[in-house]
Formats: sequence, structure tokens, C-alpha cells
Amino acid sequence: QAPPRFIAFIWWLWFLTPEIRRLIDYQTGWSSISPVMVTPFLVGGLTLIPIVIHLPMLRYRAYFGFALVLIGLGYALAVGIATAGPAAAVFGLLTWLVPVATGLYAALHWPLYPLMREAVLRTFTWGLVAVGGYGLVQYFVMPAWDAQWLVNVGMTNQGLPLPMQVRVFSTLNSSGPLAFVLVTGIMLLLVARGPLAPVAGALALASLMLCLVRAAWLVGALGLVYLLLTLSGRHKARLLLVSLALVLALLPVLNIPVVNRTVLGRLESLSSMDRDRSYAERQEFYGRFLVASVSNVIGAGLGTIDTATKLSNDGELGDMAYFDSGIMRVPFELGWAGAIAYVTGLSVLLLGMLRRSRAPPDNFMRCSEAVALATLAGMVFEHTLIKVTGVSFWFFLGMALAARHHGLARQAAADTPRAAA
Repeated sequence: QAPPRFIAFIWWLWFLTPEIRRLIDYQTGWSSISPVMVTPFLVGGLTLIPIVIHLPMLRYRAYFGFALVLIGLGYALAVGIATAGPAAAVFGLLTWLVPVATGLYAALHWPLYPLMREAVLRTFTWGLVAVGGYGLVQYFVMPAWDAQWLVNVGMTNQGLPLPMQVRVFSTLNSSGPLAFVLVTGIMLLLVARGPLAPVAGALALASLMLCLVRAAWLVGALGLVYLLLTLSGRHKARLLLVSLALVLALLPVLNIPVVNRTVLGRLESLSSMDRDRSYAERQEFYGRFLVASVSNVIGAGLGTIDTATKLSNDGELGDMAYFDSGIMRVPFELGWAGAIAYVTGLSVLLLGMLRRSRAPPDNFMRCSEAVALATLAGMVFEHTLIKVTGVSFWFFLGMALAARHHGLARQAAADTPRAAA
């Protein structure tokens, strides 16, 4: 019982820690470096303890990809210590390593897969009620602590700290991570049961629309297409009915004029990307950094990009804090040696996840695959393999592997009596 409860606790920390930080800052004053934000990394890092105990398991084919990923991160850590210093490099390592460790933890506990599955579904159902519901409160009311944090952090791309003029970020750190978490949860709700599931789905979908994160909308659509292609006929029909019900539940929110203009305007921008400023900036970024990201043989090292730069820059974000591409960030930060090990390990694990077996897959396994593949597709827009989006990718990759191993074990147990007879 302990691993499923521990996983549920880890997910609740990812859901709520940024909001707890904002409440603390509201009472005690703004701090650019908050130790509260390290909590989900430290607690998630505890998964490394059983992993170290079972380290010999990584030599087996099912887990060997994780070993390659860890080797790649170890190389980048050494480079990061030399370039950015120990503090920034170690924090950078946490953002990359903790999601991987969470996924490996899930994969290694495959005998407990049914309990893990139920714990995750229950956690995401209640989590989407809390996160999705608070997102609507944030949009229509804008609590003072959220408004103060938005002013202090200076995230102008989140809109204004005023009701109905903000891009919803709910209890998370910004609209981007929130949107990917909501997409993950909505795909899981397709196999959830109980009266709370449709409520959670409606609240999550409404907040997802108000995030205005087109990348998450696109990868969510990709995940749904994957499910339509892989689920059996009866479950495809249920998927379509649930999707239709969620859209109908969203109509009352879309009937509010300001919401209708905002969301539909964002949707229409998908058909006119050549005139979109965000798209133009992303193209310009790719043009500037494509050569730099693949020509840096040694690599910049962990801790030289993102919020870790605060630890080597007197609490302020460094010049390379914003790196708007996950695909280019992997070779730029890990270098050739680290990136080759990381990408090879990742590819091995994905192939293992998608390899079909005699054991019939359950629907949660298919949803886990959809979450992992959709999140990976988001690498075109941002680095989705680290932090909370990384936990979504690696954890559900691990759950898909656990489902496969559990199914094979059950199939073997069922075949044994027949063989004996």
C-alpha cells in the first residue's frame, strides 16, 4: 500500500506547492528564491532510495534505457559543476532527474500496478477538481496573493493581474505547466469511474481553455487521436461520448462574452500562424540557436539554463534562463555525449512501451501511452521532460511499462495451469 500512497502524495505536491509558496510570500514578503519550491523535488527524490537498492535491475532489457538516461545526466552534471557551480548544477540535476526517478519507481513496482493505477486515477480526479476549479476562481476573481506574485515575478506573458485579463495558471507556476497537467488529467479521466469524474473533466477543460496554451491544445488533440487509433471499438465510442459531454459542459463558460472572444481568438490564431508574434519569435529563436545547440560538443552542462541560473547569478535569472525549445535544449545542455546516451535510452524505453505482447492491454495503459507520447510531442514548443511536465512524461511511461509487465505476469500465470493439464 505504501508506494501507491507515496505516488499520490508526490502528485499532490506538484499540484499545490506553487500556490502554497504564493500564500507564504503574501504573508511574509516576496523572495525570488523560495525554498518551498524545492519540496516536490526533494520528496520525489526519495524514490531514488528504492531505485538504488534495486540498481542491478537496470541491466535487464526492460530497464536498461533508464541506465543510459542516468549516464547522460551524470555527464551533464559534471560539466555543469565546472561551468555553473555545484549549487546550480545540482538543482538543475533535480529538475531532470526527479521525473526520471519517478518513472523508474513506477516501472519497478509493477507487481503493485492495479493499486498504483487506482491511486493515480483517484488523485487526478480530485486534483482536477481542485486545480481546475481554482483556475476558474483565479480567472473571475484573481485572489490578491496570485496578483501580487504575478506582479513581483514579472511574467508579462501571463496577462494582467486582474479578473478576466489573466491567462489562468491556477495552483501551478505558470499557464504552460498547468495546461500540460490538465491535458494529462483529462486523458486519464476517460477511464475514470464515479460521479466526480465528469465534474473534474468539465472544470479541467474550462481552465485548459482559459490557459490559452495552444501547444497543450495541440498535444492534447494528438493524445486523443492516439487513443482513437488504439482503443477497441466499444471504448472508442465511450471516448467520443465523454469528449462530447466535456465540450457540452464547457458551453456555459464559452457563452460569457469576454471568455468567448479570448478563447476563440486564440483558436483562430492557429490558422494564421504566419502573422502570430509568438510563432515568429519561436522561429527566430530556432534560427539563432539551432547551430549553437548542436555544435557545442561538450555541452553547457546542467544548471546553465532555466531557474537554476538564479543560484549562480545572485538570485536573478541568467541570460540563458529562457530556452524556448526542448528539442534543442537536450544537445545544448547535455552535450553530444550526454545527449546521445539520453536520447538512446529514451528511444529504447519508448520502443519497449509500444512493443505489443500477448497480454491484452487495459485502457489505463493506453491512456498512459497517450500521455507520454503527447507530452513528448510538446518538446517542439518547450522542454516537457523536466519539472512537472517531465513527471507526467516519465511517470506515465513507467506506468505503461508496469502495466505491460503486470499483464505478461498474469498471462504467464494463466498459461501455467493449462500447460500442466
